[in-house]
Amino acid sequence: MKKIILSLVAIVLSLATYAQKTLPELKVGTALHCSAYVQGQEFPLLLTLKSISGPVSIGWAVDGYGDGTFEMTTKAFESATKLAAVSQPALGATKLGDDETFGIISKAAYKTLADKKALTYSGLNFKIKSPATAMKIGGKEVDATHIVSEDGKIELWILNNASFPLILQSAGLPTDIVVAEVK
Repeated sequence: MKKIILSLVAIVLSLATYAQKTLPELKVGTALHCSAYVQGQEFPLLLTLKSISGPVSIGWAVDGYGDGTFEMTTKAFESATKLAAVSQPALGATKLGDDETFGIISKAAYKTLADKKALTYSGLNFKIKSPATAMKIGGKEVDATHIVSEDGKIELWILNNASFPLILQSAGLPTDIVVAEVK
């Protein structure tokens, strides 16, 4: 009888572990292998976290086009209210304003989302989508919040990480990005 009970406990624990969502570790040097979609065309995009505390710096590279960096101020990282409108990034360093971010939402916006289950960003009201569509990276479900704009035209999947709320996937933006792998 003890063997049966221990076997059942082991099975339940292994299922619970298997069912848990993964939370990728983000640190300086983390590479995000992505697909970017612009006007119906897909191309590979590599994003690299160069600095993850204010000021935040995210490098980008597209084969055949070039590379550059988006630089966000400490104030933007803490309290920005909009995404940078980028359909084709400029080569070299792009310094964003205190009110805009690239590839992340501000910590204040994430806190609002966690507390109120809704937020306003780039002048659009978002709410948590229910039921949410799961976000997977490398075949594993990621701990992310799926939000949708009031008009239903824009969707974002945001990593549940209050210290670095990375946008893992977007749909409906001029340039949509889907993170496929984190290294």
